[in-house]
Amino acid sequence: MKALLAVLAAVLLAGCGGSAETVTVTTTVTQTVTETAPGDATALPDAVEETRRGLLEAAQSGDVEALEPFVTDRLSYTFGGPVEGGAIEYFKQLEAQGQDPLGTLAKLLQLPYTLAQGNYVWPWVYSVQATDLTDYEKQLLGEFADDFAGTTYLGYRVGIGPDGTWIFFVAGD
Repeated sequence: MKALLAVLAAVLLAGCGGSAETVTVTTTVTQTVTETAPGDATALPDAVEETRRGLLEAAQSGDVEALEPFVTDRLSYTFGGPVEGGAIEYFKQLEAQGQDPLGTLAKLLQLPYTLAQGNYVWPWVYSVQATDLTDYEKQLLGEFADDFAGTTYLGYRVGIGPDGTWIFFVAGD
């Protein structure tokens, strides 16, 4: 660009009788660079993330009572009838039987999620056929990779509504 302007200036000077006059040409080149900060398309809505984080912290505490603030009438925790004492009592019964509902909850909430019927569900395989899983996804699932009956995932899953309400923590069908 500068070379072209210098040639143009020389031609103009020559066309004007070759005067010994000095011409100064200033060229300003402006370059616009647009950077777009990527948004996290996988980010959970604030209410859902707040509940997920609260449930995770409660589960990691090892104290089943820490789940109490998240228990509502909407929470499904068993496919059987309601347990006397509610969800907290049910989780205590599972612990007494040697199961680890808090550990399971914590592990699930650290896996990727999926959207199912407008709700956020962990793990993402809730809506994936076993035959469609890659080796990496099976590895990511870890112990939960064995929780398929045929091609359907029937292991523990966690659901949180778009408003942040904990709506289920169940296994089976």
